[in-house]
Amino acid sequence: MTAFIILVVIFAAFSFLIRSRVLRAACGVVVLAALVFFITQIIGMTGAGRKNIDLTEDDRYTLTEGTKSILAELSEPVTIHYYASRDLRSIPAGIKRYIPRVDNLLDEFEALAKDGNLTINYVDPRPNTDEEDAAQLDQIQRVPVSQNENLFFGASISAWDKKTVIPYFDPQNETQLEFNLISAIAEVSRIDKPVVGLVSGLKMSSGGQTGQGWIFYQYLNRMYNIVDLDLDIVLKLPNIYKDKEWGEAPSHLDPDKIPIILVVHPAGITEEAEFHLDQYLLRGGTVIAAVDAFSYAAQSESGQQRPQFPGMPPQGGTPTESTLPKLFAKHGITYSGNKVVIDGKYGQPDNRGQAGNPGVLSLDKDSIPNKDDLVMTSVKDIFMIFTGAFESVKAEGLNISRLIRSSSKSTLVNASEIANTQGAQNLRFKLRSSDRQYDLAVYLNGKFKTAFPDGNPAEAEKPKDGKEGQKEEKKEDDQTAEKKEPQSESLKEGTENGHLYLFADTDFLFDGAAYRLLRIGGMQGGGIPQPVSDNAPMIFNILDQATNSKHLVGARARTPSWRPFTVFKEMQAEFKEKAGKEIDKFKEQQKIASDRINKIQAQRKDKNSAFLNPEQAAELKKLREDEVKYAKSIREKEKEYQASEDAIKSGIFWKSMLTVPIIVILIGLAVYFYRRMTTQAR
Repeated sequence: MTAFIILVVIFAAFSFLIRSRVLRAACGVVVLAALVFFITQIIGMTGAGRKNIDLTEDDRYTLTEGTKSILAELSEPVTIHYYASRDLRSIPAGIKRYIPRVDNLLDEFEALAKDGNLTINYVDPRPNTDEEDAAQLDQIQRVPVSQNENLFFGASISAWDKKTVIPYFDPQNETQLEFNLISAIAEVSRIDKPVVGLVSGLKMSSGGQTGQGWIFYQYLNRMYNIVDLDLDIVLKLPNIYKDKEWGEAPSHLDPDKIPIILVVHPAGITEEAEFHLDQYLLRGGTVIAAVDAFSYAAQSESGQQRPQFPGMPPQGGTPTESTLPKLFAKHGITYSGNKVVIDGKYGQPDNRGQAGNPGVLSLDKDSIPNKDDLVMTSVKDIFMIFTGAFESVKAEGLNISRLIRSSSKSTLVNASEIANTQGAQNLRFKLRSSDRQYDLAVYLNGKFKTAFPDGNPAEAEKPKDGKEGQKEEKKEDDQTAEKKEPQSESLKEGTENGHLYLFADTDFLFDGAAYRLLRIGGMQGGGIPQPVSDNAPMIFNILDQATNSKHLVGARARTPSWRPFTVFKEMQAEFKEKAGKEIDKFKEQQKIASDRINKIQAQRKDKNSAFLNPEQAAELKKLREDEVKYAKSIREKEKEYQASEDAIKSGIFWKSMLTVPIIVILIGLAVYFYRRMTTQAR
């Protein structure tokens, strides 16, 4: 660079010695071009050239403060091997446009990293080269784009002996690009993974679409050290403490060792297990508990195509209903049991735009009452399947924060009514506007009081009378009372502030609701995980906050890959409500006619005769005509509803298509007439 500067200065000085104007001008042009090139290089090296104006609503192309903080605090060298096939003839246009976006983001990361602790190695894995072999060794996904060409577009991130891989950068998942990269960097640069306890009645570690565990569980396992407590909770503690070299295991859960516990569908949980969760909260622990009125995941694991009785275990499998009865009763939490929420505003439509199943909820940012909550930062779309509801939450002495709520066009129905397609269709027009909204997720914090004032229920079940009880008591007296005291010791009130996050659904973390698998071309294996909602980021926000990874909470504040049509859904719900009232009126009249027909049939003079008297026959004929008329009215009303909905869609389509061209034409005409008037004035 120094030699280049000296050469430009000499060339500029030499131009002053030339008498010819043409040669002097030519030298000036060359010097000017050299200066422009030099300034451009300086701007590129300093990172100023990567500054941009982000006009998106959610600052989609601006690095979050969490990302900047993680990069600024890197204390260990991190290397990213970035593989991108750039010279393929058959490379898809979307990939070709996306590669520079990834390039620029990695350049920004490298410029912001502390003390140059982030190194980016750009690799073009051409066919039959060492670079292609390296890409395959790093487990980068090979995507066939033609008969003879394969695309590699991914990265491996490593630091010391830790390594993680992003097998493929999906252009459809661009909004998650920053988080995927920064979370991988945070993962490999962290010395010890935070510990998360898992309590679940589902096969989260081995089920799901891949058969290798839920995709959410795979991400959880990648970022945290999971200790599987099972539904017994403390039974495995001695082995866990031994493996972790934590010393001797206590008879209770210690928040200092396990700072957070994730409870997912605790179907069949015992009172003793609830007692240990209760004591954990009293000691200042954090619990994320997801219960369910009807678990689609439990039904799927049992291999059932159709549910039998909601809440009952299909074919001896995991029950589809779960709750925490003792904890809920103590803190004034009324759960819906086996009733699920249907919602006219958030009910998921099918391909025809109709409410295919109003119990499958696609909730937007309007369902979040407290948008300033750190946990709900930039959470904009939540997907829940057959969720229950917290009908009331009193929790005296605790702070209550409502995280997610249904709309005012919601109600509760039995799970058996909605678990099949036909039943769901019949509920389309039963939704009504009301002042009632249901809590789907709540947060309680403060100093909890125990739900077990008599201590551990397992100890209370031990025999106290008879010879066996006397022998047991004598044994304990002989072995000193020191061992007996810690076992029977239980807290009555909290010593530290506890934190309890409650979700009325468990399927929101299941494959399909949190993530889906993207299969490209002839891709072998399960596919590329792709988030479809903010369900998982919302839970990871809580986990990160509880384990003090606050920078990652900020980095995780990304937008969803799609945006719900909230205005259309509100209009759709209004039409549905109006049509539903009229349909119910016709159905009621139809039922009256039908009941009258049955009554006339029963009033025949001779019950064994098939004939009616003339008056009865005339009335029966009229009633049958009325019955047909009302049935026709119901069909016409449903067609009218569908036509109204199609008109809304058509209006939105044509407005979107014509608004911009009309504005451009009007501006063009205005400019034309202005110029014409100006010319005539001259």
